[in-house]
Amino acid sequence: MNPRLLPWLRCCDCRSRLELRDEGHLTCVACRQQFEMLDGVPRFTRQASATAQSFGYMWGRHAATVEPMRSELPYHLQLMRDTLDAPPCAGLILDAGCGDGMDLAMLALDSTCEVVGVELSDGGIRTSLARTKGNDRAHVIQADLLKLPLASGMFDGSYSYGVVHHTPDPPRAVREIARTLKSGASLFLYVYEDFSDRMWTWRALLRIVTLVRHVTTRLPASALMTLCRVSSPIVYGLCTLPARRFRWASRFPYRHSENAWDLSGDLYDRFSAPIERRYSEKTAAALARDAGLDVVRTAQCRGWMVWARKP
Repeated sequence: MNPRLLPWLRCCDCRSRLELRDEGHLTCVACRQQFEMLDGVPRFTRQASATAQSFGYMWGRHAATVEPMRSELPYHLQLMRDTLDAPPCAGLILDAGCGDGMDLAMLALDSTCEVVGVELSDGGIRTSLARTKGNDRAHVIQADLLKLPLASGMFDGSYSYGVVHHTPDPPRAVREIARTLKSGASLFLYVYEDFSDRMWTWRALLRIVTLVRHVTTRLPASALMTLCRVSSPIVYGLCTLPARRFRWASRFPYRHSENAWDLSGDLYDRFSAPIERRYSEKTAAALARDAGLDVVRTAQCRGWMVWARKP
């Protein structure tokens, strides 16, 4: 563990300081609870929730072959900033749900930033570590967004792309993220849309997809991934190609695909998660407002994006 990380960490139960007594454990100075250190990563939870197992399978499959990130490529954080017309990040940044570590690794290449990535799944932790290997501005901890083991008022900014809507309590997750922000710090948040502003045909299609999810979320992860690979070119033909060619298809899902075979991960993401909540523009903004943040701007892009700032 990078020594710079220790002052930012807190006990996830009583929020007291932690001490590094040996290379294998962190100890709370107040309640004396111990937290394991494994591969240099503080582990504040080892609970194998269904959500963590689902996403961990997808992110961890190729962890052994992932190379450290050496150059920046546009990804989710850049998409949110561009869509919301927001300024670049700078200072100490929280990646709230870093997944496979793409945004974490790329932001840590920026010399103006230092990034702490919080991830629940073992697979995400392994891949994030591989992507950020050798970069001392990137830190990874295993923890639950509902009980962040981080000091209050510490971060200069935060982002969370497609994570809080998969938690058991999204408002609590956003409140926890907001707690860690300094006054004036920004949060960039992305959540799925509920299609409430679309025609009835879209809402009917969403209900059908939801019914299908009752089946797919119960499939073995490997079987579902195989199904998603087979379905990728079909979805590409039905969604991606029309979205590129016709104005009436401009809000089709999966319009970002580069080729017919690269949608398997997106489809797995959508059909594997046991918990999935969806939001309108109003309720997405309310997640931030109810956490005590001021909403600067909202935008629709594959879902709802919210730029909020702590007073």
